[in-house]
Amino acid sequence: MTAYPLDRARRVEFQAGATRVSFDRRTETTVSSLITGNVLSDNVSNTETLAPALNLANTSAAFVYDTSAFGATSPISGQRYRLEASPTFGALTFTNVLADYRRYLMPAPFYTIAARVVHDGRYGSGGEDQRLFPMYIGYPALVRGYDINTFGPSDCVPSVMSQCPAFDRLLGSRMLVGNLEFRFPLLRPFGATSQMYGPIPIEVALFADGGVAWNRGQKPALFGGSREGVSSAGLALRANLFGYAVGQLDFARPFQRPGSGWVVQFNLSPGF
Repeated sequence: MTAYPLDRARRVEFQAGATRVSFDRRTETTVSSLITGNVLSDNVSNTETLAPALNLANTSAAFVYDTSAFGATSPISGQRYRLEASPTFGALTFTNVLADYRRYLMPAPFYTIAARVVHDGRYGSGGEDQRLFPMYIGYPALVRGYDINTFGPSDCVPSVMSQCPAFDRLLGSRMLVGNLEFRFPLLRPFGATSQMYGPIPIEVALFADGGVAWNRGQKPALFGGSREGVSSAGLALRANLFGYAVGQLDFARPFQRPGSGWVVQFNLSPGF
């Protein structure tokens, strides 16, 4: 990987590499009671797969603009964006296209309005090959409240075997995600000034997330298609863990999961 700065805010990046992916198959089967919800059996089996290994050549070129200023746990002012194209060759041929724009406004000292819009997609003949794991918009860094580990039998339709529409709509070869946050230090509403963040910097963020994933031949409902998106809102707490990492605790309310209430998630990640 190499990068060349055009000035203090702009740079171009280039990358090249090789990837080899081999496969095996692990099947987890969980049987639950439709009456009580109790787990009746939980089995795991490992079997060989005949899928050949993938040998891929990876390349990418990106233009980056960044004038953001980072606070204790997340950016607090400025803007940044990244435009990137990543062609892949070899056993599969496709191009990953990324457009990521972020803006940070500070209407009053120590209060920040943060917004992000990101599109990521695989385009080309190999972009939807079954051997590639699909994109997933339910990760905590994208649309909160839809983490893969929070889904259970209650989220799925019992009459549809081997399918779960509430989960499947989070998967695709292309995605569009938007995030909006109102951020401030935990002590700021109480008038603290000299030690705004306290001994352990903690940031509060009120957030709203939304996103949609789709495949080739489909179109998001936002643009007149039939592919429905998901959304959530809630509160996040971020703490700077002594300069080593940023811990984030989310209390998210997903709006497209009728069987779920509030979802609590924890991950190690700074704010977008």
